[in-house]
Amino acid sequence: MLSEPEIKNLMNEINSLKSEVKELRIKLNALDKKKEELFREKRKIGSDIYSRIKNAQDNKHKRDSLTGVVKNTKLTKEEMESRVNVLDAEIVKLKEEKKKLLEKLGIDDPVKLKRNIKSLEFKIETEGLSFEKEKELMKVLSKMKKQYESSKSIQELNRKLDDKFREIRDLRAQLDMTKKIVQVSAKESQKHHIELIESSKEIDELKKKEAAFEEKIGAIKTEMHSITEELDKKNAKIDELRKTLHENNVQLKEDIDKANQELLKHKNEEVKEKLKTGKKLTTEDLLILQRTMKN
Repeated sequence: MLSEPEIKNLMNEINSLKSEVKELRIKLNALDKKKEELFREKRKIGSDIYSRIKNAQDNKHKRDSLTGVVKNTKLTKEEMESRVNVLDAEIVKLKEEKKKLLEKLGIDDPVKLKRNIKSLEFKIETEGLSFEKEKELMKVLSKMKKQYESSKSIQELNRKLDDKFREIRDLRAQLDMTKKIVQVSAKESQKHHIELIESSKEIDELKKKEAAFEEKIGAIKTEMHSITEELDKKNAKIDELRKTLHENNVQLKEDIDKANQELLKHKNEEVKEKLKTGKKLTTEDLLILQRTMKN
């Protein structure tokens, strides 16, 4: 059996351990609160990272799409420029062919020749010419008509030249539009590329912050684990000391209070059962019921 001083020392030790446990729980709760605050901040950063990743993906998609437009449009532009060069060469060739044919036929301009024929025909038909004069003019007209007939190959060349000029004019208009498309698309693509780079930098910075929060949370978790282990040891020690006191028939106030509460609870259940079955309540039962209602 323990002596009274030994029992007193054990009770003092238990009280001291309880105070330490209380302080440790306060510290543990404070750390848990801090951990939750850090988790909230980390989740906020995670949300920002997700938002910026979505933005970066959107910019990348737009940049790649516009880059594709620029690339394909440049290919089309190169094809059109190549066709323009071919047409320029064909026009030069047709002009040279026309020049040689005009020299061969002795004609300056078939269109002008046709106008002159019409004018001469009108003159013969409307003016009162002498027989000799009309005969002379008819010879000239006949010669002019033969020249015009032989100039049909030149007219065909003119038609081909008109077609080539029309095609090259349309191509150059398309080229102007294509250049504008390339310029606008390239500028827009560059804008999205810059925004993508900026988003990537922001994501890297946010990930560093997220890692820093994760490190702080990890440190708090480690500290909380250490405190929990210390609490377990102190509670185990308290249980051990209580057991020693119980073995020496010493009860702590809190144990007595707990036992009384259990007894009161049991008695209360008995009173409730009596009420259900209509049994008569004793004075003690009424006191228990009254006490329970107050609690």
